[in-house]
Amino acid sequence: MTETLEVIPREPEEGTAALLRSWQLTRALLQELSPRDLRTGRWFTQLLSIYLRHYDTHRLHAVAAAKGTGADTTETLIRQACEAAFLTGAGSGSVTTGITAASVDAGVAGLMVALPASGIVVTTEMIVRALIHLRLACDLASAFHIRFDPEDPADFSRLYALLRGGEHDEEEDPLGLERVEHLAQAKATDLGEDVGAKLLGDSVARNIVPFLNVVTSSVDNWRRTRRLGDSMLRYVRLRRALEDADAALREVAPRNESLLLESAWFLFVSDGRLREEESAVLTHELSRLTPARRRETRVRFVDDESEWLQRLRSAPASAREVLQESLNALAAADLAVTGPERALLQKAAQALHTSLDSGHLETLVRRYREEGVAHAPKAPAAVPRASPATREQATPARIH
Repeated sequence: MTETLEVIPREPEEGTAALLRSWQLTRALLQELSPRDLRTGRWFTQLLSIYLRHYDTHRLHAVAAAKGTGADTTETLIRQACEAAFLTGAGSGSVTTGITAASVDAGVAGLMVALPASGIVVTTEMIVRALIHLRLACDLASAFHIRFDPEDPADFSRLYALLRGGEHDEEEDPLGLERVEHLAQAKATDLGEDVGAKLLGDSVARNIVPFLNVVTSSVDNWRRTRRLGDSMLRYVRLRRALEDADAALREVAPRNESLLLESAWFLFVSDGRLREEESAVLTHELSRLTPARRRETRVRFVDDESEWLQRLRSAPASAREVLQESLNALAAADLAVTGPERALLQKAAQALHTSLDSGHLETLVRRYREEGVAHAPKAPAAVPRASPATREQATPARIH
């Protein structure tokens, strides 16, 4: 985001504006989604592109950003989405149960009507739930000044595929790197079709048993929405911290940006295999690189940290404080700094000829817990002759 948008709430007009936006979105979905998209799983990619354009067109990112990143704000966003998803699941379960009960007395004719009617209800619930998830994800991202590009739906598809989890062979890929590399290179359409097919299968499975589906659909919707919201919040905190660090490092040592990504890798795996949000951040960063740079960076994602520490020792003096503070921020962004992470931070501090301040780490954790963000790492002045007035006007790097 390159501009600051002022949002002035106007409650009398908001209800009408929301209804108009909903109608415009519904009309776009009816025009661009087809039954064939539902059968192939392509519906998710279509829905994603439509909604991201809708979100950008109506500048909803400005509304989310204006609310800030405080813990109360983000928790409210997640809770409201959970409540909406719960009601959506309960409603679809009740309707399909009612259709089934009515069809029992109508015989074969009733069954012939009930099956397609129930299919329409289940499909509608699936789409509404996906829209609830998209709105939640976009609002959390926008609050942290992160934007999902409507012209590049693969970015969100990768993230959603990771946050939904799935089968993964931990013996062949114990750290989770192969999955990250695969998703970084995957096409948007392939990812979208896979996610769409899984979402449709989940929706059908939850609504198979009448009466019980009222509970299973609503509870499962709440649980999945809560999980998505918590994971998305961790993801945007980490991504914001990494992008702030990258912006600060570019000011003093632009050729060392790959060292920052390598440092993030060792921090993420210091306490075990990659977690979902860590995988998502690395996937996003790797997908932005050229194939050659991606291969060059990927070969440095290994178990042995000795060569990485040697590269830290060779880092320019102007970049050392920034690199150390960047690692501190990435560790604190998870709201807890584990023992293995502290040990790695200490090794990095020794290699960078800096020091590890435990009190500062705790301050960063507290700020992330309460405010969602911490100050971007400040780069030392690059021009020694800068006047005092110039230094006073310097501001931390901002992401766009």
